[in-house]
Amino acid sequence: MLSEEETIQTLKSISQEDFQRISSNLLEKMGFNISSLETRDESILVEGQIERGGDVRDYLIKCSRAEENLKEEISELHELLGGKKYGLFLTTSLRDRGVEKTERIEVVGGTPFYKLLKKFEMLSQVESQREKLSEEQKEKESLDSEPTPDRSDIEEWGEKGKEMYTEGKYQEAIKCFENVLDINPEDHVALNNKALCHLKEGDYGKALESINEAISIRPDFEDAYLNKAFILEKREELEKAKDTVDKLIDLKPGKAEYHYIYSAYLRKIDELKKAWTSSQKALELDPKHDKAKKLRSTLRRELKEETGVEPEELEGLKVEETELDLKQELESLKKQNEKLREELEDKKSEITELEDKISELEGEKKKVENKFEMEKNRLRNTIKLKQERIDNLQEKRDELKETLEKAEGVEEEVEEPTEDEIKTKEKAVKELQSLKYVGPELADRIYESGYESIDDLKKASRDELSEIKGMGSAITEKVFEHLQEN
Repeated sequence: MLSEEETIQTLKSISQEDFQRISSNLLEKMGFNISSLETRDESILVEGQIERGGDVRDYLIKCSRAEENLKEEISELHELLGGKKYGLFLTTSLRDRGVEKTERIEVVGGTPFYKLLKKFEMLSQVESQREKLSEEQKEKESLDSEPTPDRSDIEEWGEKGKEMYTEGKYQEAIKCFENVLDINPEDHVALNNKALCHLKEGDYGKALESINEAISIRPDFEDAYLNKAFILEKREELEKAKDTVDKLIDLKPGKAEYHYIYSAYLRKIDELKKAWTSSQKALELDPKHDKAKKLRSTLRRELKEETGVEPEELEGLKVEETELDLKQELESLKKQNEKLREELEDKKSEITELEDKISELEGEKKKVENKFEMEKNRLRNTIKLKQERIDNLQEKRDELKETLEKAEGVEEEVEEPTEDEIKTKEKAVKELQSLKYVGPELADRIYESGYESIDDLKKASRDELSEIKGMGSAITEKVFEHLQEN
């Protein structure tokens, strides 16, 4: 009988069609009446019904082999649910990724998936698929071992590509690996090497595209998974990088290095407790793993700072851990001392700069104070002049009030103008209108002020003209100059 690891690995490696067939059979054995089925990348989407507690329930079921973005996949399934439908998410890839059941979706992954296959006696189907994969692999290896006219060319281009890569000529190296792929499009090694060239050039998109293709051709290609994790890290997609290393652990659970790398990624995304567990696992597998020891020491300190409690440690490693802590603490103190010296020098330089700045600002302050004093004096003088003008105007106002009061006591007879007087006025106003800047209304006011002709105006002074009602200073000046010129 297949183990859980062998079963899950087989399901991840078989064709989409075979995975769909096994998933459909499993759902039918579970009691689902399937009404529709859709294929999607590494997943299938199924609609079906099942009787639960005497009621028939509609389900939308997703069977997934995806390695990344499981939370997003569950969220997508949730969005597809309509009405009173329930959701079921079956996945081969769920292994302590923090994915939890939602209110309307039941999540079954990894070990529970395996147990369902075992319960409904379907492991034999998976075993048949595993044997089929084994035969295909043997056939492929046999074909690869047979001499072909292109093998020497593949080796030649591959070696040249590696040489160009070593020399930092990444574009030339890419062309060499593309020549290999022209001969054999499924050369996973060439795809991996091409991805590394794109990575060196900073083209993370193309690097990821090549590495994914390499993994799709060879699902157990460990180097490709490591390179993919590094590419994702460069793209600042640490969750995906961590999940990619998790895939490596699925492939090689007994390899300490992969548990160490997984722990390092968990620490980067602040999952310190899980990182501690993974670092412990790495040291269980390889007690002499120096990097895992250092990481474990760092995690122990960070967890204590975060929780206030020492995390549980493996027996036999405490003494080594203490020694390593002391060494790290000494190194840390040396670095801090050096950093403090540099900071001290920087502060001295900053003080000198600040003193210069203070002197400069004091000079500017004096300038501003002088300018302020001058402006204050100017405003004081302006206010004084304005007050004098106000006093003069108030005096004139009082005089006018007095004159008005006297005038109110005297009734003057207003005689209607005669026809001759009207004609005389019309003639005079018309003549005055011939002057530049003088309109009908102003001409009438000039006449009422006692100027019956242009000659009368020419005899008037500038001040006399300014006393005419409606003659502003600008018009007065223009009319006066016009009269003088003519």
